[in-house]
Amino acid sequence: MAKVYVVREGGITTSMQRIRCKNEDQELQLILENNPNLLPGEQINPNDPRRWLMIEREMPVPDPSSGSDRWSIDFFFVDQSGMPTFIECKRYDDSRSRREVIGQMFDYAANGHYYWTQSVMRDLAEKNASAKGLSLEEAIQSIRPDDDLGVDDFFQRIEDNLREGQVRLVFFLEESSMELRSVVDFLNKQMERSEVLIVEARQYLHEGTRIVVPTLFGYTEEARQVKRTVTVTSGSRRKWDQESFFADARAKLDQASISALQHLYEACISFSDKTRWGTGKIIGSFNPLIANICKCGGIISVKTTDQIELNFGWLDETDSSALFRDDLKEFVVTMFGLELQDGWEKKYPKLDAEIWVPKADIFIKGLTQLIQKYQGNV
Repeated sequence: MAKVYVVREGGITTSMQRIRCKNEDQELQLILENNPNLLPGEQINPNDPRRWLMIEREMPVPDPSSGSDRWSIDFFFVDQSGMPTFIECKRYDDSRSRREVIGQMFDYAANGHYYWTQSVMRDLAEKNASAKGLSLEEAIQSIRPDDDLGVDDFFQRIEDNLREGQVRLVFFLEESSMELRSVVDFLNKQMERSEVLIVEARQYLHEGTRIVVPTLFGYTEEARQVKRTVTVTSGSRRKWDQESFFADARAKLDQASISALQHLYEACISFSDKTRWGTGKIIGSFNPLIANICKCGGIISVKTTDQIELNFGWLDETDSSALFRDDLKEFVVTMFGLELQDGWEKKYPKLDAEIWVPKADIFIKGLTQLIQKYQGNV
């Protein structure tokens, strides 16, 4: 088993103490509920890292013969594509049969569309979003900031994915056996629409701090090539690009807003690693991606409506991300007198055109300098 080392001054290394979970609820389930990114979305899809919305913890599964709740899934998440993701957490020394657990997971995948309707899933997701101080719309926006898909359409997509068997099954473990890895590898090579994955959440203790290292198993390149995504979207989507974005903006906006958007886009090209274009049916958008600030998404979302969304909710991956978020907040509050509600760090506040367009040059210059500070260029 590979060890994890801390490099101290002078190049001296010491290994971290590997620890085992004693309480599955507190040491696996609770940390996953509070930190969904322990499901390593960037390892599942490096080109478009998966982001997570929790539908329910301990999702009840009815007995088909009686209709009463008989089982439960540890977690039911969905990603930004509306793909249902079922998660079972297990300690290393859990004595339950591997065959039993795998069988239950396949039962959920095969019959989920009988168990849960979109209204049931929506009600549960809304309850869990509210517990975090978010509306359901804000929670969905946190994983889908690039388009205008409505809440109803999003949950229709989830229900459609369940019906088509386009689901993801995840075993969230301290450590997996070679036997389980072999089963998961075999299943992924045979299944076109579903994914079966293992996430090992190995835990270490370092100077009183618990450290979790999530690692994905079961998704080899061979398995990726087998997968076939079934299109189950509600209504047509479109993939925006620079040409279509500005064509749409010119059809909607006045010259001042178009010039401001063009200037902002050119600045984003200069300081970002990549531009990601949205998929809204009606509203176009782009996100500047800056890897050393936020790997999962853009720091802002710029719309063809000349509105800018500040993606504070994404800026919590690292200490550096959080520091940038705090500086960005101070910058926009000072510049625009923006009033932010409690819990702003989890939200995605908007700058309307009348706020930012008249100060576009100053705003873009200040934003560029702030980003360069975190890129180490100033």
